[in-house]
Amino acid sequence: MDEDNTQDRSAFSDAQSPALRFLVESALKTVISGKAQSQPRSREDWVARLCDQLMSDSETSHQAVLSQLMATGVSSEELYQHYIPAAARKLGQLWLNDEASFVDVTVGASRLQALFRARAGGGALDRSIPLGQSVLMVVPQHEQHSLGAFVAADNMRRHGVWVHMGIGLNHAEIAELVATNRFSMIGLTAATWNSVVNATEIVDYLRSNVEGVPPIVIGGRAAAEKDKVVRRTGADHAVQSAREAVEKCGLVTVGGAALFDKVT
Repeated sequence: MDEDNTQDRSAFSDAQSPALRFLVESALKTVISGKAQSQPRSREDWVARLCDQLMSDSETSHQAVLSQLMATGVSSEELYQHYIPAAARKLGQLWLNDEASFVDVTVGASRLQALFRARAGGGALDRSIPLGQSVLMVVPQHEQHSLGAFVAADNMRRHGVWVHMGIGLNHAEIAELVATNRFSMIGLTAATWNSVVNATEIVDYLRSNVEGVPPIVIGGRAAAEKDKVVRRTGADHAVQSAREAVEKCGLVTVGGAALFDKVT
């Protein structure tokens, strides 16, 4: 009796094994295929995935996306000069198109800014060759769109310009910095027209309270109407790229200004 049961089980197992193997192999192929299909195929796809994770509940999932991207051969410089600025623009577009909430976009932008702060604090930018020129990059109080200032500062540091970030300072604190340092340029970021109006107050205060103010440059999305911004603020120049700021102020850089990338 037992021998018959053993033979029956053996026969059943032998008949079932090919079917089980087929099911297992099919499942594995499905998983592998799913992973392959989920892998972004273009820069736009990677940027979209990065934005999704920047706005997610997870504090680290966007870092995992960056790690995956670097595993495909993308360099750290490409990340900071191309993918991250593209993600910032994408976040802004999502908000303007009402495809993401203000809170989600703000969270995403804050995480991008944290990446730049971590990079600067980690010494990765110390590879630049100091040329004796320095810039004060001001992110005024109440300015929420400050990523462009970090990208511009990163560009300048990589090409030998020392950049001091003045974030959330009041007028007197900015004036004190300018008076006690020999800056070759002062950069103010302005993402909206309200930011331009605020920049006007800073420019007026500096001109009235500090002797020998270096060239003041307004940069950012709101600087698209350059002549209008210069007339309104009293700044020396309005620009939309780090390269343009360098050229306007005559700063000396490693490799020349042509190496700078556009910042929007």
